[in-house]
Amino acid sequence: MGRPVRQIEITEADDLQLRELELNPYLHPKVRLRASILRLHRTGMTVQQLSEHFDRNHQAIHNDLTRFEQHGLAGLADQAPQPRPTKFTPEIRQFLHEKLQEDRFWNAPLLCEAVQQHFGVSITSRAMTNQLRALGYTWKRARYSPAKTLDPAVIQEHQASIETLKRGHWTAN
Repeated sequence: MGRPVRQIEITEADDLQLRELELNPYLHPKVRLRASILRLHRTGMTVQQLSEHFDRNHQAIHNDLTRFEQHGLAGLADQAPQPRPTKFTPEIRQFLHEKLQEDRFWNAPLLCEAVQQHFGVSITSRAMTNQLRALGYTWKRARYSPAKTLDPAVIQEHQASIETLKRGHWTAN
């Protein structure tokens, strides 16, 4: 003996709303598909027929029907996933503030390594960059600047070549 035929009760008002959802081009395709499944189920199609018609697993059809029974029309939309808990504890934030006060060049990968060594917590460079922005830090591209002033004798020696290049003439010496 097989399973009993599952039939859920869908009112006329719900059917009208399901029709609007089914035809709304701005909704997610999954929501429109679930609305179509429910409307056809209301006309008397069984779970077996629906699974064959939509080329979906029987359990997926049962899940859609159960979601509608439990949550109504709101059950047709997927829930947003729960955000992952942050790895940045107040101690790590304080550690970052202290490191960034040092007279040293720090970038996101270097800070990730320092946090890994000190706390044993693995953090991606992207997460570190986002956290630094959230803490109010910004970055500028590093640029070369000589550590000491140039020797005037060297400048004088190459001054003629520099002037020639400024005028747009190239001479190979």
